[in-house]
Amino acid sequence: MAAKLHTIVVRLDRSYARGILERRRMAKIFWRSLRSRILLLVILTLLFLAAAAISLFTFLRNRHAETLALTEHHLVSVAVSLARNYADHRTADSSLRAIKPRPPQPPPPPAVPRSPDQNAPPPPKPDPLKDLTTETLQHEDGVEGAFYAARADALIGYAFPTHEGPGAEKGMPERERPTIENLAREAVAANAIKTFRFEGPHDAILFVAVPIHESSSGIHLAGTTDEVTGAAWLMERLPGIEGGQNRELLFGSVGFGIAALMTALLAVFVTTEIRSGVNIVLQRLGSMEGGLPAASQPTQGRPPLEEFDRVLHGIDSLALALQEKIENERTLESQVRHNERLSALGQFAAGIAHELRNPLGTIRMRTQMWQRSADSEAARRSSAVILEEIDRLDTIISRLLYFARPIELQLQPVAVDDLCAVTASTWADKETAKGVEIICEAASHSVVPADRGRLVQVLDNLMENAVYSASHFAAQGGSVTITATFDADFARIDITDNGRGFTPAALRHALDPFYTTKETGTGLGLSISFEIMQAHEGELLLANREGGGAVASLKLPLDRVDRDTLRPADEEAGQNV
Repeated sequence: MAAKLHTIVVRLDRSYARGILERRRMAKIFWRSLRSRILLLVILTLLFLAAAAISLFTFLRNRHAETLALTEHHLVSVAVSLARNYADHRTADSSLRAIKPRPPQPPPPPAVPRSPDQNAPPPPKPDPLKDLTTETLQHEDGVEGAFYAARADALIGYAFPTHEGPGAEKGMPERERPTIENLAREAVAANAIKTFRFEGPHDAILFVAVPIHESSSGIHLAGTTDEVTGAAWLMERLPGIEGGQNRELLFGSVGFGIAALMTALLAVFVTTEIRSGVNIVLQRLGSMEGGLPAASQPTQGRPPLEEFDRVLHGIDSLALALQEKIENERTLESQVRHNERLSALGQFAAGIAHELRNPLGTIRMRTQMWQRSADSEAARRSSAVILEEIDRLDTIISRLLYFARPIELQLQPVAVDDLCAVTASTWADKETAKGVEIICEAASHSVVPADRGRLVQVLDNLMENAVYSASHFAAQGGSVTITATFDADFARIDITDNGRGFTPAALRHALDPFYTTKETGTGLGLSISFEIMQAHEGELLLANREGGGAVASLKLPLDRVDRDTLRPADEEAGQNV
């Protein structure tokens, strides 16, 4: 009965613990799932921003290419206009055909000292081609150009009227001169308009060359068979994709950075809010694990989000339902105990009938002999036997009545060391313990909330069995040792003897009522002791020790929780039966 009841209680406790652990595990999985989703959201947001930045850069590059194409087309039309203006204003002095190659220049003569008036630069010679170029390009911002004379293989009439740089006038771009000359030669050789585009990291340069045809009848553009005497060329500088568009790219990068920062801050905010809510949920679950109603626990920190508030409300409802379920299980446990007691009473009745039959038979036989005998001495001996058997019956009935009543405890602080020392001293003076060495090794220095009278009763029952085993079955001098120790949760009392120990059958049935291996035992001592330890929320453990003998262990909680089933003790609380 007791073993079954203990198994039921252990299963209930394990079921409750598994429920708490499962809920905590689900809360952690919930948090990990949210964290994974937030991380995925951040990654997708960053990928979206990166795709937007790439799209913006591609758009800017395409727009830059379109701008270059439009500018190149416009530059071709301006070059054609320059060629036409040349045809309209050509004179004998400004004809490209009339320009001859320059002869090799002799080395300059040695410098001769001159007066200040002589050092003044000569006035510039009139250049009709330059004037023509200036007139054509004066409204074309950033466009510079000139003519190419094929016969002389020279660039002439250069002008850049919209130049805004330092200095009086910008000269021929020497760095681009080879490119211009090659492009003009290609236009003359192919008798077609030629363009060239140079794109650097910071700027782009467009080159255009339009062939010029000259005959006795006038100027004609490409498409005729007249002699090609030269070309009109133009050049324009434009900001590159990494030059003039830097401002837009910078703005785009700053916008991307701000968006990424806002996304990160949003993720941190959401993560913090969720972590706060999850911590509150775990706090409520922890209060449930501690056996306290979750709804009675104050919420620490700032209020959670509305979604977590709903979760907390659900946890509170679950905690109340679980608490009600636990109370119902305790009620069921009490009912199971009661039913087990009623079931055991049937076994008690059979045992009582068996135990009472033999003493009553002896009483009947002795009484009959006493009646037949006239010897007064024999009558006195018979009377003594009758009284002894009557005492035995009274003891059995008293223990039976004690076992049938519910155990009621009167809790008080009990010093374990003092309890063990008193028990050892008491048993050392008993007649039944003569020849048995009683040793006390109590050094626990712990105090437990317990019913001292009931614990004395338990220790007496265990000492009786240990002393009996040591005195009857010890190989060399019986001894019984009482040891007291403690850990963080329990105080432990061990009673060890050097007798024969328990048989396998005795270990299985030692706590059953009326089970005994002694000829004069009743089999109720260990059963009553087990019930008392259960009432203290402790344990009674029996085992064999190495080297022979047995050990009976008592485990008492240092900080027990009162149950509603524990009521003030009655007048028999400390009675030892």
